[in-house]
Amino acid sequence: MTRPGRDRGGNAVRAKPAGKASSETPFSEASRLLERGKVGEAFRLFFAAAKAGDSRAQLNVGYLYDTGQGVSRSRLHALQWYRKAVQHGEAAAANNIGTIYRDEGRLRLAVRWFEKAAAMGDGDALLEVAKLYAGPLEEPAKARKLAVRVRSSKRAAADSRDEAERLLQMLEQRVRLSKPASRRR
Repeated sequence: MTRPGRDRGGNAVRAKPAGKASSETPFSEASRLLERGKVGEAFRLFFAAAKAGDSRAQLNVGYLYDTGQGVSRSRLHALQWYRKAVQHGEAAAANNIGTIYRDEGRLRLAVRWFEKAAAMGDGDALLEVAKLYAGPLEEPAKARKLAVRVRSSKRAAADSRDEAERLLQMLEQRVRLSKPASRRR
């Protein structure tokens, strides 16, 4: 489960703390409000910053619509704001779109968005693709290739590298179990 101020993957999406309250940007003030649990107020400031073109705020507005925090939940609005954030270079927004489509069972579309996130620099997005290939898409060779890339990636978080290693072990076990008993010796 993700938390306010985080993308769907759980990565922090916050501004650096501002020096003075009077010089705070709408995004940094909204981030501070969000941390204090004032989600409705934070949403209003994120929305204003998003409309002004702040890609981080667009990501957060998408997230808040996506999760229904501080505003009525709306898949349509979430996708609109995530797409704007993607257009402004936010890889986490592409990952979040992939997550929406994955959760809806639109797996090939999810793969495309996760791959876009990876191409934009999200080091963890390829793990999501590998998991889809290992599971419902049933393409273990592709899953293995991607999991190896994630395991050795400097851009992937340590947790993702560990999960890639576990995925590789699970794929190897499937291969061993699928061989006839006479060939397993």
